[in-house]
Amino acid sequence: TVVFTGLSVPANWVVVDLFRMSVKEMSMLSASERVELGMDIAQKINRVQDNELRILIFTAAYFVLDGVTLTIRRLEGHLRARGATVKILTTVPDNITAEELKDVIVVPGIKIPFNHAGDYSFGIGLDEHTTALIEAYKPNVVHFTVPDFVSLDGIRWCQRNNVAYMGTWHSNYIEYLKFYYIEWVLGPGMSRYLRGFFEQLPTVYVPTTYMLRKMREEWGYGKATELKLWGRGVDMNIFSPERRSQAFRASKGISETDIVILWVSRLVPEKRPDIWMGVVKRLQDEGLPVKALVVGSGTFEKYLTTLKDATICGWLSGTSLGEAYASSDILLFPSDVETFGNVTLEALSSGCPAVVEKKCGEHLVDHGINGLTCQCGDAEGFYQATRRLVLDATLRKKMAVAARESAWKFERNIILQQMAENYKDAIDKHRDPAFLKRYLQNPEGAGRHILSVLCCNYYLVKMFAEPFLNSAGGVQNLVDHTSECTTECMHMSRSRLSCTDLLVSATLAQSSANSAAALASHGSNNSLLEQDLEAGEVANKYEKPNSRMRWLTSCLPGCQGPHAGRTFQCLWKMGNAVVVGLSIGLILLLIYATYSVE
Repeated sequence: TVVFTGLSVPANWVVVDLFRMSVKEMSMLSASERVELGMDIAQKINRVQDNELRILIFTAAYFVLDGVTLTIRRLEGHLRARGATVKILTTVPDNITAEELKDVIVVPGIKIPFNHAGDYSFGIGLDEHTTALIEAYKPNVVHFTVPDFVSLDGIRWCQRNNVAYMGTWHSNYIEYLKFYYIEWVLGPGMSRYLRGFFEQLPTVYVPTTYMLRKMREEWGYGKATELKLWGRGVDMNIFSPERRSQAFRASKGISETDIVILWVSRLVPEKRPDIWMGVVKRLQDEGLPVKALVVGSGTFEKYLTTLKDATICGWLSGTSLGEAYASSDILLFPSDVETFGNVTLEALSSGCPAVVEKKCGEHLVDHGINGLTCQCGDAEGFYQATRRLVLDATLRKKMAVAARESAWKFERNIILQQMAENYKDAIDKHRDPAFLKRYLQNPEGAGRHILSVLCCNYYLVKMFAEPFLNSAGGVQNLVDHTSECTTECMHMSRSRLSCTDLLVSATLAQSSANSAAALASHGSNNSLLEQDLEAGEVANKYEKPNSRMRWLTSCLPGCQGPHAGRTFQCLWKMGNAVVVGLSIGLILLLIYATYSVE
């Protein structure tokens, strides 16, 4: 007899009844029948342990330091400490060493063609080599963090190979667009794409109740996917008031009586550094002893030179970052696009009161207790709230103590272990035939929509994206007034949409020309014949699109007989003209977006 939580059932009865039934019969059981047969009990008995987890995490730019990457790295470290096996699937920059790629599966990608985009790359999809590496690793659960084409392929791979999968929400992509003045162009299509992507995941973990309500009520998520909460954690040892350092302040020209207003984030428009800078400038103009401390970098950095007594530290991490938080007096963070607010939580843990946007920060900041909240985009409100803390030292100290206390419930190990349990839940859910049947019957869950055209269709992506991406480097150079114009794809060794086909064709043409000249001058010889044979083999390797073209010509009228191919050639030219037109439109949009950012 198996006994737990006061419930006794005959073990042999559970096993016999479960394994006598077909998958179809099991999927038709009601919830009460499942309880009666002990199916949920059997799942609990068979629940995987931490050291049995083999996790594959899909992310876009693991080697770029941002909020998503930091969350993934912390989770990865915790899981390995618990005995789990973890691999990361990501695009990588060119300067990464072999040692850094030890537990990484590299996926082809193209560098985003803005100079201020850093090392962010755009993943296109899973190629055969990458897929083979995934299959060799044999994950038992896959975690998707970014809604790109690579993850679309990953979802299909999980469905084909019967592997559990789930996802987490990290960024409010649509809300970013309004700060680049292209929401009216890309907003509707991108909204539909994101909803179609996340609905294909059985479970999506969202960081706050505010985001969960917004996704469900405003954006229409939850028709197929199950939305659940998973917050973020903080290392209470690294981010501690004990790290406050007068030596740190002195090294930045900050005295004991100065009041430090802190910024920690990327300096990009969507984070609202304009409000932060405006508040600091007004306080300084009033003659208050305010000094600015900036941790981060970005396109807005050049405007900070207008501030007096501003110290820009660049990116910090670990104890250095903890020291910067603890040595500051107020965190002013007006961003209204945060999904959780790691910066706010780290400041609170360090005993630094926070002034934040209400909707994105109210789950962390209790107004008037451990900080102050303001309405979205209310520059005057942020100014008044910050000024109140600057003028009232007693209130600052009281809030600093409350801030530290409020952070304890987000202790990192508790939150990270919760994700390990979420992985186990995903595996249990995937074993349930009733759930799988119900989920895959939903068109959104099964991916039966326009995204299925994009997923796994590299020829379509290549046709539309390659002309645009190959021109992007030149557009960026034009905007930056540089003298040399480079072709982006020539420098992307890991790019699927690179110039490989063109280079191979050029090499083969040159090889054939050289061979013909040599044969005409010197006669045939074995080495030249071997060269031609090798060239022919390479040509056959890249002839797959041509074979598809021949098949298409056979299906079109007018492509047979003495005028074979003319109709098809006309259609093909028309298609190319459309693609070129779309590419020119995208390039103009890129120029527009670049100037908007500047």
